[in-house]
Amino acid sequence: MMIPYLEQLNQWEEKFATTSDVLFKIQSVKKAIVSLKLQQLPKNNLPLLSFSEKEIFSNFALMPLDDDLAMFRQEIIQTFGIWHIPNQRWLVDLHHFINGRSVLEIMAGNALISAGLRQLQDEVTSTDNFDWRGQDILTPKPWTHVEQEDALESVKRRSFDVLILSWAPDTQNIDWQILTTLRNQGFPGDFIVIGEQNGVTNSPEFWQNAILSQPEILNQNHQPFDTIKDAVWLVK
Repeated sequence: MMIPYLEQLNQWEEKFATTSDVLFKIQSVKKAIVSLKLQQLPKNNLPLLSFSEKEIFSNFALMPLDDDLAMFRQEIIQTFGIWHIPNQRWLVDLHHFINGRSVLEIMAGNALISAGLRQLQDEVTSTDNFDWRGQDILTPKPWTHVEQEDALESVKRRSFDVLILSWAPDTQNIDWQILTTLRNQGFPGDFIVIGEQNGVTNSPEFWQNAILSQPEILNQNHQPFDTIKDAVWLVK
């Protein structure tokens, strides 16, 4: 599926070759795809890929391009098994925030974050039960070693200073069970959650009960690129 999508982007690139702001969006998506194919993170955060109504009304040729750019996330889900796209600048920010502490990434999926942190020499344990196998993508292809284990079991039996959970599904309340477990254990470390508050990620129970903060260091290089307004949260 990704090859036809890239071909379509190439056509748009030719059409808008002299329109710098539009061209920047197209080329940013193309560069991200090339990086992901090589199992590398994009260097920078993607720009906002959509166009405003004012921009579209001033140039109706943008409307079908807007539709194609809106398909980007679905394309990478189906092609790479990736729902959340970190970038290298954000990963460095995360590395500095971790500051040598031990990390557990749960529900890690294809483990882009763990892979990047390990390249920065962080001590990371990565787990996932792979129950998403056969849904949007048939075969998981982790970028680094991931131990097959249920998220709640990982939290209960492992030792860690920083817990990372990105893009948890909104169809189950495992995230709320994890937060309850951390509270019951008196967890003194940092629980980092990446998701859209009261949106497409995480359970209603989680958002209703979580005590949230949004640290600048973890969000300065993490900005939404489509209609999903995800952010990086510290949760208590």
